[in-house]
Amino acid sequence: MKTQKTFCRICEAQCGLIVNTDNEKIISIEPNPDHVASKGYACMKGLKMGDFAHNPDRLTSPLKKIDGEFQAISWSQALSEIGEKLKAIHSEHGGEAIAAYMGNPISFSFWPTTAMTLFLKAFGANKLFTPGTQDCANKFAGGERLFGSANDQVFPDIEHTQLLIAIGSNPVISKMSFISMPHPMEKLQAIEQRGGKVYWVNPRKTESAKRLGEHIAIRPDTDIFFALGFLNELIRCGGVDQQRVATYMNGYDTLADVAQAWTADRVAQVTRIPADTLRRMVQDYMAADGAAMYFSTGVNQGRFGLLVYWIQEAINAISGNLDKRGGVLAGKGVVPRIDLPTETLTSRINDIPYVNSTIPAGIMAEEILTPGKGKVRAMFNMSGNPLLTCSGSDRLSQAFDDLELFVCLDIVRNETAAHADYILPGLHSLERADIPFYFFTMMGLMPTRSFSYTDAVIAPPGSCRDEGLILRQICNAAGVHLAGSRWLQWASNAGVWLKKTPFIGQLATMEKLFLGLLLRSAKLGGISNMRKHPDGLLLEPNQPGDYLGQRVMTPSGKIELAPADLVARAEQTLESTFAQELANSDTLKLIQKRERFSHNSWAHNVDAFVKGERNTNYLYINETDAKACGLVDGGRALARVGEHSIEVPVKVDDDMMPGTIAIPHGWGHQQASGLSIASKTHGANINRLMPSGPDSIEPASGMSHMNGVIAHISAVSN
Repeated sequence: MKTQKTFCRICEAQCGLIVNTDNEKIISIEPNPDHVASKGYACMKGLKMGDFAHNPDRLTSPLKKIDGEFQAISWSQALSEIGEKLKAIHSEHGGEAIAAYMGNPISFSFWPTTAMTLFLKAFGANKLFTPGTQDCANKFAGGERLFGSANDQVFPDIEHTQLLIAIGSNPVISKMSFISMPHPMEKLQAIEQRGGKVYWVNPRKTESAKRLGEHIAIRPDTDIFFALGFLNELIRCGGVDQQRVATYMNGYDTLADVAQAWTADRVAQVTRIPADTLRRMVQDYMAADGAAMYFSTGVNQGRFGLLVYWIQEAINAISGNLDKRGGVLAGKGVVPRIDLPTETLTSRINDIPYVNSTIPAGIMAEEILTPGKGKVRAMFNMSGNPLLTCSGSDRLSQAFDDLELFVCLDIVRNETAAHADYILPGLHSLERADIPFYFFTMMGLMPTRSFSYTDAVIAPPGSCRDEGLILRQICNAAGVHLAGSRWLQWASNAGVWLKKTPFIGQLATMEKLFLGLLLRSAKLGGISNMRKHPDGLLLEPNQPGDYLGQRVMTPSGKIELAPADLVARAEQTLESTFAQELANSDTLKLIQKRERFSHNSWAHNVDAFVKGERNTNYLYINETDAKACGLVDGGRALARVGEHSIEVPVKVDDDMMPGTIAIPHGWGHQQASGLSIASKTHGANINRLMPSGPDSIEPASGMSHMNGVIAHISAVSN
């Protein structure tokens, strides 16, 4: 038996864990009560990581598709053949023909995600797709415009705030996005205990709203009007810190002009939040000694996620709550950040801009299927399942089959990997050394500033390899240098040679050399020193008052309250959108829903998460709407958007506001022959209904429209 402390890499919380193993087999996982940030908290998904690592469908050797069937091959054959095909594509079509997708299961590990960017750079390729344009890219695009950098993000000072307005967030189920906060409800309950208040603005009364605070029901995808109504009322009531605005901000007059038409009474027509309720919220916000507005995925996935980001952070700024104790703070990364000038890139599809160096996943199919210069011919998918998690699944399936080379790096053969030419077995997070992911390390999005290092907890099964090593070896086989650097490729080759030597090999692996350099750059003393802190290391706390006038990255050094392109979009689209909302007031709007026993698309191959009635997703609808649609609890419904439809069982749920239906995402595994447990579930893929293609994404942020879509619902007769 061996006991080792580590930390979870399933989500932003990155909670401390204690893992007990026996002969490289995980026996149990427990929360670490001594971890400096999580202090004994961990969710059930983190405690079940052993079920993922020891999954019965775990891949242990490379696979090649031969005559439509996957067959095990050697690493030397896989690397040689992939390298040869990639070299030919690169030689004929250049780096524009090569792309990659990185999924959430690996996004919270630092080294492999860095390795993928180095891999693409080796070929002069820049087409990197991620789940960001399905859940958060609007915040990166907003950071660029308001604060001067996508990496500059602010978060509520939860431990001191007196008022929190949380929009489209449900931390009981999914923690809090863009803020690392283990045990979030304990922190939020403390707000009420010290006499503060929490508002939940959401189309359904969430699990979080049932625990504490006040629920404010809002019509889906009308968040921009709520935000503008709030801004209008804040200005009308004199809630602007004019001196702070004059000293640290630009564009206030233009911002005020944008808000002028959107009074509380007017926006109530579409948000369905009574004007008096909105006014009361503004008064509470103004009266609080430290207040914060915060929104999450429910808002991000609407049509105006970037505009909402702009207005919300402008409210936090002009009210004096930005860079204030109890308001919103701008964290400091642990590793020194170097913001180099970056080229402004756009896709060949409608000149859609990249966001934070990534290309919108909503146009992945078009990038592959559209003929001409820049057509994607080779795709590398690392721990992702875009076939289920991106909109337009049917077209994506066609696109993946059109590729000349499709390689998946993963630990199981999911729906997307079923289309691959080669599948290469990578590592589970507990099988790699690691430090906290980018949001911690580079951006500092953590109320409790801390840092951790972990060695691998167990050895990988079979011939599974570190993803960074795999990508380096493919570069070797294709005759290019990792990151285009001959020195880096030589160093990584030397690392492989050193790894074969006793003792030194355990210290000189490529990922440990990389992580060690990062730790030393952060003045944390390297890996050997961090091993002395298995419970994490507390760092200097966040301090209000160290951002405005000091660390703002805009050319002016001030917060830009009125980015020209966002002002133009507001002026060009909001009036017509408002009219559409009024005209469609009697329609049902479809939102996605997160579940306690699920995690995007990749938790359904664990038996404990899909037992009994949890083996499917459901359509949630309130009783009045159910009767109008002819639905009954336990019956079946047909949900249709345009020409696409899915069939799901019904749960009548009066937590849903009138005019709103919800269906959890990530389901639809029936054809997943490589997932023996998930394939026996009965859920349907909601993303088949979501709009897809270049006309369906938000300009400037690239976000797919995946919340607040008008849907038609009918009963399915037995």
